[in-house]
Amino acid sequence: MTTATNENILMMFEEINQKLDDNARQLERIGQKEPEENDDNDFSEFTTVFDNFQHNQSEKLAVIESLIRKEKRKIEFTPTSTFGMASFFSLSAITLALAIWVNSLKDQISTLSDNDLKYRYIQMTGNATADDLATMDTLFYFNRNSRKIRELRKQVEVFEENVKQRAKLIEQEERLKREREILENNIVNRTGD
Repeated sequence: MTTATNENILMMFEEINQKLDDNARQLERIGQKEPEENDDNDFSEFTTVFDNFQHNQSEKLAVIESLIRKEKRKIEFTPTSTFGMASFFSLSAITLALAIWVNSLKDQISTLSDNDLKYRYIQMTGNATADDLATMDTLFYFNRNSRKIRELRKQVEVFEENVKQRAKLIEQEERLKREREILENNIVNRTGD
């Protein structure tokens, strides 16, 4: 990438040099024509200033171009290149480490999900005996049965949905009771007045 950038910069410097040369030629053509008597001094001063400017710019561009040519380096990614091989092995090691880390996170998430389901099941049943815990350990760890785990998850989700519905109904009943009490108090207060 650096090589391509340096070559592009060199090409730009060559284009600038060509444009400066073209401008110098045009000035020479203008200078060869007979200037009018009034503008002779102004034109000669302008030509001198422009020639000095062009000469300074050409020198600066030549210095920059020589510095770029001197600093030009080539980076290769070949099997024999030390830099290329080091980059390849470091990227491979990073990729391997990330794959191992993702796999461990996947296992942790699976374990946490199983523990969450067991906890929710115990909440659903209200208590857990030693036999229930042994059955869950067998189901989740020793003889993992994905079909039964899905059924258990479905039971727990249905139970939780029913609990939410009951909670909404109880909340509505309490709200209606409060409204009824408020209305009764309003009626008593009005009849008392």
